[in-house]
Amino acid sequence: MIELIFGAKGTGKTTRIIDKANASVENAKGNVVFITPVDKYSLDISNKIRFVVTAEYAVKTAEELEAFIKGMIAGNTDICEIYIDGIARIGSVDPVEFVPKLDEIATRYNVKFTLTLSMAEIPAPLKRYI
Repeated sequence: MIELIFGAKGTGKTTRIIDKANASVENAKGNVVFITPVDKYSLDISNKIRFVVTAEYAVKTAEELEAFIKGMIAGNTDICEIYIDGIARIGSVDPVEFVPKLDEIATRYNVKFTLTLSMAEIPAPLKRYI
């Protein structure tokens, strides 16, 4: 399952995804991961959540991000939820092309994804994830 939080820059998407992640960890039936391109919010995330900064692992393309996520799941099959803040700010990731790939990963490995996307209007192919 994919849940998309979108809106224009400065509309509180990061605050919402952090709040959702922190709330989810209490009832999660597995491990929770929070992925972000920058190490700006580490103190806001519960210490029960695995906080990952993609810049520290040189993730720059959609292919690298996909492999990175699959590698995390392969290394820890107890991951049940992954939160990704600023999906479009991670290297050259095109959300319209990448979100359907995440949907396949979510279905195959039974992982829920919640993503933030800074856009005033959601592209038509992504409307089903709102």
